Amino acid sequence: MTYKKTLLLIFISSIFLSLSFPPFPSGFLAYFALVFLFFALEDKSGWESFKLGYIWGLITNSLLLYWITWATFPGVLGAILALSFYTALLFLFYSWIQKSFKEKAIFLMPFLWVLMEYSRSLFDTGFPWLNLSYTQTYYLSLIQHASLIGNYGVSFWIVWINLLIFLFIKNFGYPKKVLTYAVMVFLLFLIPYFYGKMVLNQKENSEKISVALIQGNIPQDIKWDEKFLDYNFKVFVDMTKRVSQKVDLILWPETAAPCYLKAEPKYFSLIKSLVDSLQTPLILGTNDYQYIERGKYLYFNSAFYFMPDSFTTSYQDNLGVYNKIHLVPISEWVPYSKVLGWLYKIKFGISDYTPGKDYVIFDNPKGKFATLICFEAVFPDLVRKFALRGADFLVNITNDGWWGKTSGPFQHAQINVYRAIENRISIARCANTGVSMLVDPYGRIKQKTKIYVQDILTGKISKRKEVTFYTRYGDWFAKGVSLVSVLILAYSILRIVRRKM
Repeated sequence: MTYKKTLLLIFISSIFLSLSFPPFPSGFLAYFALVFLFFALEDKSGWESFKLGYIWGLITNSLLLYWITWATFPGVLGAILALSFYTALLFLFYSWIQKSFKEKAIFLMPFLWVLMEYSRSLFDTGFPWLNLSYTQTYYLSLIQHASLIGNYGVSFWIVWINLLIFLFIKNFGYPKKVLTYAVMVFLLFLIPYFYGKMVLNQKENSEKISVALIQGNIPQDIKWDEKFLDYNFKVFVDMTKRVSQKVDLILWPETAAPCYLKAEPKYFSLIKSLVDSLQTPLILGTNDYQYIERGKYLYFNSAFYFMPDSFTTSYQDNLGVYNKIHLVPISEWVPYSKVLGWLYKIKFGISDYTPGKDYVIFDNPKGKFATLICFEAVFPDLVRKFALRGADFLVNITNDGWWGKTSGPFQHAQINVYRAIENRISIARCANTGVSMLVDPYGRIKQKTKIYVQDILTGKISKRKEVTFYTRYGDWFAKGVSLVSVLILAYSILRIVRRKM
């Protein structure tokens, strides 16, 4: 195969995969996107595979993460360049395995793919935004088994489908093999589908929590201008007063209070008075700080939880506070600052927040809940830890106004579908500019808003009634598959070394 044809296959694969992610309801394209890759990678050397993997990563990440440009151009450039190394290494590892296992190496690609995705989620620099599984959020009947094997297991399933279609095409002249692969593909769809239908026919918990989501739609240039601070609070207070029914919890989005609220008695008292007058708990996003020593503070991206009539001796008594644990790298902070501290000198638009440490569970008269701030909903293990600590439902507050009218807000919102399924838990998602929505424990979006409009969304979500296998044991599948991949890689490398000796 000529190099031009190889690049064409790489490009087609990237296009197919990009079109399979939200907001496009065409996740079925993910079943074919990798087929082109498998043809492109046949009999390639290690260096050729690495280059092709990096090129494929550059194209795919650019098409899917372009929206980061709206917040920071250096940031999107850094993200795309860094994330492309994961696919480059994946293709390199596959070339090594091909040398040991020849044509059978293709059967090991699903294992390597999960290793790549799981590795991409680890450490403070983790960014597991583009897992293959997220292409399937509109096909709820096919992904209910995520409550057993997590979203990485669904990615494993998608790679297997691609693999079998590849073998179907490659062996088209051999009827027996073609029939075998066709039957296997059919079963790969049939089994999850019937399991999903059975699960979706179950009834939700009858215990409900009524919520009101306040989507203020405050533009970024106004939100962070101190001159408009009064206006910012007026929008949210006025909209909250217009909630037409009594609810159990009111949600304002991330940075709804774009200030250090504890240091602003005027606005703090305004919210306290609102909560007391409505006799309804309210949670909102704001900034917080902690005094360390003279002239030194820690700063946090936080959620404040106000309960009616809960303040006695001081206006800050009994305030519920959660500090965001998993911050956005090279945006909200620089991880490993001793090594990467020089990044502060580049104008990425980096904040200087400190990661929180406590998995806070808030008490509401109708049930316990945890708050995920923005990016945290992308991390399945973080979310399951909140579920393990007794959350009856989840709240996700975010400000996706940084990304404009792009695919970013839709990708971000749809990821919540998996967090709901994995833990069989309802999620109320409140976004400053949308998408705000209510998700049931089976990933069904009951209600949602449009983006870049002011809106009030009211509805009911059910309390969690079970602890799933995934909640209990986490990413056991991803870890097991990754271990197998590492062992296979070690074996292949050993064989290559022995041949050269």
